[in-house]
Amino acid sequence: MGMPGSFRKLLSPLFALALTCNGAWAASPPSAAAIAIPGGEHGIGFDDMVYSPELRRFIIPAGQTGNLVLISPGSGALTVIAHVSDTTGAAGHGKGITSAAVGLGYIFAGNRSAQEIAIIDPRTNHVVARQPLAAAPDYVRYVNAQRELWVTEPGAEQIQVFQVHADDTPRLEPGDTIHVPGGPESLVIDDRRGVAYTNLWSNETLSIGLVGHRIVSHWPNTCTAARGLAMAPRTGLLFVGCKEGKVISMDPSDNGTILSTATAGNGVDIIAFDTSTNRLYVPGAHSGTLTVLSVAPSGRLKPQASYRTAVNAHCIVSDGNGTVYVCDPHQGRLLVIAPQTISNH
Repeated sequence: MGMPGSFRKLLSPLFALALTCNGAWAASPPSAAAIAIPGGEHGIGFDDMVYSPELRRFIIPAGQTGNLVLISPGSGALTVIAHVSDTTGAAGHGKGITSAAVGLGYIFAGNRSAQEIAIIDPRTNHVVARQPLAAAPDYVRYVNAQRELWVTEPGAEQIQVFQVHADDTPRLEPGDTIHVPGGPESLVIDDRRGVAYTNLWSNETLSIGLVGHRIVSHWPNTCTAARGLAMAPRTGLLFVGCKEGKVISMDPSDNGTILSTATAGNGVDIIAFDTSTNRLYVPGAHSGTLTVLSVAPSGRLKPQASYRTAVNAHCIVSDGNGTVYVCDPHQGRLLVIAPQTISNH
């Protein structure tokens, strides 16, 4: 995939070194670019970023800028939805808009500062409704089969569930509250199996029924500090990122059996799986690296490359078709990785 002309080429040594499969650093400057996010000149507290097949856009909550940014993976064109939050000023990823999901034609954006969900109509790029929350939100995910919105609230150790109504005026109807002592961290919806996955802060991954809203399984994940989750849609494999610098693959259909473990950079948080390449992308925020792993149908994880990114680059998103963005919080931009930059070994 060629990089769109609107992308600004990196002039710094980011991505200048690649770690070959034998463990030696080698000069290998892949085609990389950066997308500057408007208002991010002094940094943006990025956190959760998603790709919406429905809108065919990346959805980038721009933290304390108060804006939500939509990006076309083909052209790199940006749409800025302004004033979703009134929080401004330099801050970490605990301020403003930090997570979003799409359902029934609307965007649901979690606002940590105001403890609410903003409902946005992407046809007009305006906020059309707001729903108060019981506590500060973390992950926001839409459950298609039940037309529900799930919102994790780790400070209250719970997940709030809302029924989504999309009449003339969309609204959220409060439903069950799922209590998750010791969590929840991250959230992945598995529509095929009818469950959601989340982590406790250490050692365990949970499955929760989409119908009934009850925890049905506890699986040891060997993480000292469990963080991000990702899933391979075709195989159903689940991946867990561990802050201490590793990632594991597990089989939810076999009671969460651990299939493989691989090392990564220190400070793992959000991880991403790309369907088209069968690769797992694992940023290390403390090490400032991105580890790329191939995933076999058996779940075996095999290192392919490791790139220099940026300090505190802890979040990542893939469109499932080879385009991957890594957040660069200090520079307020996204680092772009094209699929041809990574060699198979």
